[in-house]
Amino acid sequence: MPKFYSIALCALLFLLQVLSFNLKANSALLHDIQQLSDEPMAGRKTAQPGAELARQYIRQRFADLGLVALQPDFQHPFDYSIGFVDKQGVNLIATLKGCNSADRYIVMTAHYDHLGTIAGKVYNGADDNASGVATMLALAALLKTQPCPSYSYLFIATDAEESGLHGAKAFVAEPAVPLQQLILNINLDMLSRGERANHLYLYGAHSLPGVTDYLNAGDFSVNLKLRHRGKGLRGQNRLDWANASDHAPFRRAGIPYLFFGVDTHTHYHTPQDDWQNIDPAYLQRMFESLSSIVLWLDKQPPEWYQAARKPR
Repeated sequence: MPKFYSIALCALLFLLQVLSFNLKANSALLHDIQQLSDEPMAGRKTAQPGAELARQYIRQRFADLGLVALQPDFQHPFDYSIGFVDKQGVNLIATLKGCNSADRYIVMTAHYDHLGTIAGKVYNGADDNASGVATMLALAALLKTQPCPSYSYLFIATDAEESGLHGAKAFVAEPAVPLQQLILNINLDMLSRGERANHLYLYGAHSLPGVTDYLNAGDFSVNLKLRHRGKGLRGQNRLDWANASDHAPFRRAGIPYLFFGVDTHTHYHTPQDDWQNIDPAYLQRMFESLSSIVLWLDKQPPEWYQAARKPR
């Protein structure tokens, strides 16, 4: 076979492999969202039985993916307080070792807790944030298919985000690996509802010089919107986007971060945030776009990340 045709055939086979993985990933994504937002999970409120069911599911998925636990059953309990009330949450942490820069870690976070049951109505939290956890699992599966990622990865399903980012704060206060080895936080919070505008928002691109140019030049299947100011998303409340989710403690620690999420929708923080209201086609477009970004980030040199770190 002539060399040109051989190269073309290899490229075609690689493309087919990527398309096949994306189709499987989309099926797994929706399945994970369905399971995590199912009625028995009862809204996954911190310290409630539904949260324990969610942890059991995520721990099994970590194990099925061949990820490594740093503590028994992937569980990292932590204490926190709200007012004068002491509480306990449980983060779940799994790791995947890299090759070229195995001592440097990219940390993916996605909170698994939600609002629970209020006035007899279950807030299932399919978009917020079963979608983020499911996407993190799918990205872990993607990275496992690579010959060997450049960096090591921590996949953290955080607890008690809804009540004040307590899981992320606990991790940064007592990290599973030294903070100086963390080069980037990718935070995933609400990823399944692009609505009519097909939007996927990103906050934090300014924390990594050069990433904005790459993203603006990219051909993504979602309408990727970069945000450079702290306010202006998630509806009428105009939340402070810089502190609105689990990337905030990493940002304060001087670690570069990228926060992916969608804007509010009519079912945000309501009992109608169910998996049946998710558009599977958008879910696939979101994952294809996010996958290409994550694989690109994995190819960037350590010096690029180190230059972006800010002193505490």
